[in-house]
Amino acid sequence: MNNRILLGAGIATLFAFGLYTSSQRAAENRELTVIQVKKKGKVTKQVAAPSSSGGKEPNVGSIEYSNHIYTRSGSNKDLAKQVKKVMGEDANYQVEVQSLTKAKTFAGLRNTKEAHATSKIFELYLLIALYAQEKAGKLGASTAIKIEKSDVAGKEAGVAKGISYGPSYLRQQMLQGSKTAANALLREIGKDQVMACLKQMGASQTSISGNFSGKSVGKTTAADMRAVMVSLYQGKVVGSYNQSILTALSTSRQKSPLVKSISGTVYQIGDDDSAVALVNNGSSSYVVSVWASKNDKFAALGKTVSAWMSKNK
Repeated sequence: MNNRILLGAGIATLFAFGLYTSSQRAAENRELTVIQVKKKGKVTKQVAAPSSSGGKEPNVGSIEYSNHIYTRSGSNKDLAKQVKKVMGEDANYQVEVQSLTKAKTFAGLRNTKEAHATSKIFELYLLIALYAQEKAGKLGASTAIKIEKSDVAGKEAGVAKGISYGPSYLRQQMLQGSKTAANALLREIGKDQVMACLKQMGASQTSISGNFSGKSVGKTTAADMRAVMVSLYQGKVVGSYNQSILTALSTSRQKSPLVKSISGTVYQIGDDDSAVALVNNGSSSYVVSVWASKNDKFAALGKTVSAWMSKNK
């Protein structure tokens, strides 16, 4: 009798353990349904995939991260392939390449479509607006711009609060790294005037929200950088003043990693997160622009595009 009782208890125990194990496995493999309530009473259902301990985690510096690379319609397939190969899929990025001698030779790749915060590129945008104002006769040698308290961005030897300077001097100081000079020029010209110039040059996603004292002046895209540089090359908005702007870019002290391995005549501006360059390497002329959440591929990108352009002149 006792043996029968013990045998029955053992079977019940084994059955309960099997049921528990089965439930655990089902719970692990079950999709998690999240109910998200939106405005106006609308309810949407989102399904999250089961978690996994394996696989490579993506760079999540931006919630927009996607490992799917979008290629702009009409892009040269081989050029796009080379760009995609060098940029990889472990970071957010936008890349634009445009030949200046063959209009149909270009490539545009991205896995993020939004405009992103940056700063150094806005010196180029401001420089264009400054020369546009000079071209229109609104600024000149007789113009005096007084440095105000709101312009000051730390201690700088070249400019001082309460002192007036000409646009040419402030332009030189800005290109040598003075944020105070850049702030004074931006205030004098006005954000709206800068934006008006950019729109005429084809920049449709750029916006200005701050000044050069902060981490970013505004937001822009690689497509806007490319459009502005191509328009500058063509003399749009600034006319013959375009050469003065390009010369200023060629003498800029800060060099982006993008142009580290590029030879030839290079007009560039950029920093660690974005850059644009107009390159003439003797056999071809082109524009390359990039924004990325990591700049470890910038130098390789510049070298790859330069080699491809030389080969396919």
